[in-house]
Amino acid sequence: MASAEVENVMGILKVYGNGTIFRVEDPEMFVQASLQGEDGVASKDVVLNEKLGLWVRLFLPSSHLQQQTENRRLPLILYFHGGGFCLASPAMPQFHNFSLKLSATVGAVVISVGYRLAPEHRLPAAYDDCITALEWVTSHAADGEDFEHDPWLQSYADLSAVYLMGDSAGGNIAHQVVALRGGVEAWSPIKLRGSILVQPFFGSDQCTRSEKECPRDAVLSLEVSDAFWRLALPLGSNRDHPFSNPWSPGAPKLEEMSLPPLLVAIGGRDMLRDRGHDYCEWLKQCGKSVEVMVAEEEEHGFYALKPHCPSSQRLMERISQFMSSRLESAIDR
Repeated sequence: MASAEVENVMGILKVYGNGTIFRVEDPEMFVQASLQGEDGVASKDVVLNEKLGLWVRLFLPSSHLQQQTENRRLPLILYFHGGGFCLASPAMPQFHNFSLKLSATVGAVVISVGYRLAPEHRLPAAYDDCITALEWVTSHAADGEDFEHDPWLQSYADLSAVYLMGDSAGGNIAHQVVALRGGVEAWSPIKLRGSILVQPFFGSDQCTRSEKECPRDAVLSLEVSDAFWRLALPLGSNRDHPFSNPWSPGAPKLEEMSLPPLLVAIGGRDMLRDRGHDYCEWLKQCGKSVEVMVAEEEEHGFYALKPHCPSSQRLMERISQFMSSRLESAIDR
């Protein structure tokens, strides 16, 4: 007798009562890295931990790789993709192309992290992997031998200008990478100049108004969101777990730690918009530096699904401005 289906996430991920997990794995869902470059950006994959399956995809403007420019070091963005902790990869076209555009537009080394996915690997596996990726970056500024150093980072990355960035679940990860380690000082000797959270994925057992009013056919619906949390959180947890709810009693006390300046992007038609606004207001009340960009007409994931729309272009401009302003303020000091 076939086992009953207990979870079905958009037909892409299915979980059965006997523990079997089915994922759609179409080769067309993945893009290869290219040292030859696409749109003026070269890319390559680096395995950080073969046993865990942890890897990263690096993006570098081709002009630097081909030595067509002066030896100017570039800011580094460590990027965590979205997908509800359960889906996606740096090799998916949407995230690969977003990283290409980010590297070209901002002029940065971009590292997209291929972290482990739930439900095979529930949280905190994704956090652990992304912390390991940042430890790998940090190792390039120290003499430690725990990691093999990469020539792109050694030659082209400015480790005094490092930024964390994540969209959706990746925004949650960008938050936790700092919070779980107690603040920016934990990452010395590199300098975390800022964090960029695009439609960050948080939750709680009490629904917000935007969640209650979200139509079922939205890009991210409450039904899909709840499924992600059921599959990603530790077994037996609810959405008030600190991994989901940064306001829960067991969550790190952000008011007591040093956080990097934040840029938070919110979609005006995104189910998560109320949580995004609440997150920003809470951090401001804690005395943290927070900039907010609202794309009023956009749903969840607009930057990946509609990369050429005006809101996506404006997001890239705000990211570039935010990073430039953080560097200028550091020089002024």
